[in-house]
Amino acid sequence: MPSLRTPSPPLRSGGVMLRALRGGDVPAITEACQDEAIQRWTRVPAPYRESDARGWIAAMRARERAGEALELAIADAETGLLIGAIGIVTLNWRHRAGEIGCWVTPSIRGTGIGTTALRLLSRWSLGPLGLERVELRIWEGNDASRMAAERAGFAHEGTLRGLVIDRLGGEVRRDVDIYGLLRSDVAAENAPERRAELGGGRVPISAARARR
Repeated sequence: MPSLRTPSPPLRSGGVMLRALRGGDVPAITEACQDEAIQRWTRVPAPYRESDARGWIAAMRARERAGEALELAIADAETGLLIGAIGIVTLNWRHRAGEIGCWVTPSIRGTGIGTTALRLLSRWSLGPLGLERVELRIWEGNDASRMAAERAGFAHEGTLRGLVIDRLGGEVRRDVDIYGLLRSDVAAENAPERRAELGGGRVPISAARARR
């Protein structure tokens, strides 16, 4: 598998920058991962300590070198301060497909920053990185992530029933929704003739598929 490198220059849009994780992010990561929502909807350890943040950064760098995954900081484009994290958490080079995971700090939820970061990473993954498909696996009840997925152009493709146990929900089993985005979807939404036909803006996935 090819080794991975963080995008250079960093990906930027709407005041958001996706950059490499660094040692100086450890306090911000540790503070953010005390949040109950992050602990519930992601795979972070609970409780979360600074040693977990340092170990995570080191492990991700090793996985990047092995071509297995890529993790980036979501940062304020002006200050460079970490306000979340997003990455391709699993990669299948044979099929050129990957799963994206993301979290943002509680203070910036509802601002659209998560959606912006998701659009940036997914389009880069389906462009320069060379993937053909990216997907999100969103637990039942995680409505904020579901909304971000839809706003970023991902299509709901199905539900895996009772796949996971809610970490903070008393052993309750939860469904997991699959959202996908293909390279061909992005090509369709970027086609000038399709934008004009639909009155400008992003081409809805359903409309793009109907044309195939």
